[in-house]
Amino acid sequence: MFDILIALAMQTSDGDGLDYDVLIIGGGPAGLSVALQLGRSLRSVLVCDSDEPRNGPAAESHGYLTRDGIAPHELRRLGREEVARYGGEFRDSQVTNVSKDEDGFTNTLDTGETVTSRKVVLATGVSDVLPDTDGFEELWGSGVHHCPYCHGYEVRGEQLGVFIKAPEGLEYAKLIYNLSEDLVVFTDGRDVFDKETRAAFVDRGIVIEDEPISALNSSEDGLESVSLVDGRDVARQALFYPPPIEQHSELSEQLGLQVNQAGLVETKRSQHGTGFTSVDGVFVAGDAASGSSQSIATAVGDGTEVGATVNMELSKETFEEGR
Repeated sequence: MFDILIALAMQTSDGDGLDYDVLIIGGGPAGLSVALQLGRSLRSVLVCDSDEPRNGPAAESHGYLTRDGIAPHELRRLGREEVARYGGEFRDSQVTNVSKDEDGFTNTLDTGETVTSRKVVLATGVSDVLPDTDGFEELWGSGVHHCPYCHGYEVRGEQLGVFIKAPEGLEYAKLIYNLSEDLVVFTDGRDVFDKETRAAFVDRGIVIEDEPISALNSSEDGLESVSLVDGRDVARQALFYPPPIEQHSELSEQLGLQVNQAGLVETKRSQHGTGFTSVDGVFVAGDAASGSSQSIATAVGDGTEVGATVNMELSKETFEEGR
């Protein structure tokens, strides 16, 4: 009976001449969560993903209940299996163009294929902007980390460093202080501390290195030391850094979506749901959206809400148009 319902839903969706009810661009936790919610609502869904996950460099992901410590690619594999149960389809492709007309959206893939949909959900995430310091990119996700909640426990009590570029990063440094009694704050030669704050950090046994960083050095286990311009090497086993971010996909710019100073697409929440953007019919879920904090757990939650919102929009349209 369930298979029959899925088949009927797919046939109904094609009645308006469009290929899918919803195109979801991005197959990470947020996008897959959107797809799961929509599939269970008998919507035809296509997920396009270029396999460039933000947490791809990390061996494990943490903080998601029942899946703590799972490899990022394994979480995505399990998510795809669940979405496929409800008729969801996948393309391992990048969407290069999205255009809107009175019927819906025409979407072009990098394979040259064109698919149409009633709605579009961007779950394309963000990219971390890393310094061009030698060794930084190579160690990102192994010896250099962004999120203390995702990776802090695994390096607790070790020789830790935190790299901050502005006074706003001092609150972030206090999070790392909680993880180890051996902490060095690297400012890379920037004026980060005022006199009072510097004294407070020093009083708590935190070493402050104002010398610019020249390189990060690795060992078989990850980070080994931080090299400074004056020739010194400061032994560290892990370094934390809160990077600036930018949209991973150019589609938000192409569609004319509003992006805030933090690099996130401005989304709106209303009594009818969340994930709304300045373009009717386009929704954003997960890390790329201004309304979502950046973790797997919150991406999944945001995706669930956005999926329900899109389904409500489709349901209202179908009812009011008498389809």
